[in-house]
Amino acid sequence: MAEWFRTHPMVVLLLLVIAVILVCNYIGGPFSLMRDTEFAYLDQPRTYTAVVTDYPSPRKKTYCVELNRRLLVYLDTAATMPSLGDTVLVKTTIRRGGVLGKFDYGRYLRMQGIIGSGYARARDFQILHPTQHLPLYLWPRYIQHRLYERLASLGLASRELGTLAAITLGYKEDLDPDTKRAFQASGAAHVLAVSGLHTGIIYTILWSLLTLFGWRKPLYEERGKRIVLSVVILMCLWTYALITGFTPSVVRATIMASTAQIGYMCYRQGNSFNTVATAAVFILLFAPRSLFSASFQLSFAAVIAILAAVQIVRYRHPVTDLLLVSVAAWLGTLPLTLCYFGQCSNYFLLTNCIVIVLAWLAVFGGLACMVFGTIPILGKILVSCTQWITWLMDSATEWIESLPGAVTHLAITPTMAVVLYGAIILFFCGIYMLSTR
Repeated sequence: MAEWFRTHPMVVLLLLVIAVILVCNYIGGPFSLMRDTEFAYLDQPRTYTAVVTDYPSPRKKTYCVELNRRLLVYLDTAATMPSLGDTVLVKTTIRRGGVLGKFDYGRYLRMQGIIGSGYARARDFQILHPTQHLPLYLWPRYIQHRLYERLASLGLASRELGTLAAITLGYKEDLDPDTKRAFQASGAAHVLAVSGLHTGIIYTILWSLLTLFGWRKPLYEERGKRIVLSVVILMCLWTYALITGFTPSVVRATIMASTAQIGYMCYRQGNSFNTVATAAVFILLFAPRSLFSASFQLSFAAVIAILAAVQIVRYRHPVTDLLLVSVAAWLGTLPLTLCYFGQCSNYFLLTNCIVIVLAWLAVFGGLACMVFGTIPILGKILVSCTQWITWLMDSATEWIESLPGAVTHLAITPTMAVVLYGAIILFFCGIYMLSTR
C-alpha cells in the first residue's frame, strides 16, 4: 500500500486537499467555503441594480431570472422579460430558503454559489440598459443558447429536441418531464447530464476525423502530426467544456483527456489514477464547494470504480468491457444514488447496452445537424435520422421503465453510504487478491 501511494503522488495530494476542505467546512476556518454567499441585506426589502447572467427560465407562474450569478429572482409573467446581459432594477426581498423535510434548501443554494431567492412583481422590475456588448464571462451561455436555437430551427419534434439539446449541449430547459423520469428510472440519467461519456464521444469523433478514420496516412511527419492533432483536440475539448458550463464531470473528463493527449504528444504514458486525482485537485482548488456536490461525487465515484475494475479484471473483450464498465460504474455510484435519490435501477445493464449506443449516435447526429442541418437534402436526411435515433432512445428508456420491478426504492443515510462503500472496497480488494494468486 505504501508503495502504491508513493507511485501516485497526485492521489496523496488529493486526499490532503479533501482533508483541508472538510476541516474548513466543519470548523469554519481558516477560510470559509461560504464567504462569497454572505449577504448584508438578507430578509430585508431592497432595490438592486444588477446584470442578468442567464436566460430567464419559465416556471409554472413565474420566470426565474439569475442576477450577478448570485441571486435568483422569480419574476411575475406580466413583467417585460429581460435578456442575457441586460442591466435591471429590481425591488425584492432576498431570502435563503427554508428546510423542506430533511432537505436544507438554503444550504443547497449556497453550495451552488447562490445567495438566495426573491419574488418581484411586474411594477417592481425594470430594464435599465438593454445589453449592447456581452461581457466575456457570459459568452459561453450565449453560444450555448444560439446553438440550441439552431437545433430548434431544424424542425425537430419537441420531445426529441429537448432530449437532443440536453445530451449535446447540456441545455435542459425544454427537457420533457416524462422523459427525464424515464431516464432516471431506467438508470440512464447520466446520459442526460453532459458528462465524461459525452466528452469521450466528442474526443472519439475528433480523433477519428483528424486521423481520417485510420484509412489514410497523413502526408506530414509523425511529430508534426502529434502536435497538430493534440492542439486541435485540446482546443475543441475545452471549447465544448466551456459551452456546457464547466460541470464537474465534463471538467474531470476534459482534464483527463487533455493529460492523456499531452502525454501522447510528448511520447509519454500517464497513470490513470494520477490523472483522475489531478482533475479532482484542479476542480477543488478553484471550487472547493464542489466536494459536496452530488454531480462531483457521482462523477468521480464512477470513474474511480471503473479504473479499479479494469485493473483487476485481466480478461478483456469488447462485450465484457461494456459489461464490466456498466457494473463497476453502478457499484461505484450505488451508495450515493441511494443516499441522494432513494432509488436505484434494476435493469442498468440492459439500459447501458441499448441507450449508450444510441446516445453515441444521437450526439454525433446532433453535432452534425448543427453544422450541416441547413444544407438542402443532406440536412433533411441528417435531421430525420437524428430525430429517429433520439426517439428510439427515449422510447427504449420508457420501455425499460415500464418493466416489472424496474426501480427499487431504498433511502439510506450518509453514514450508511460510507459503510456500504467500505463493503464495496473490501469486495474489490477481495477480487484483486483472488486475481493475483
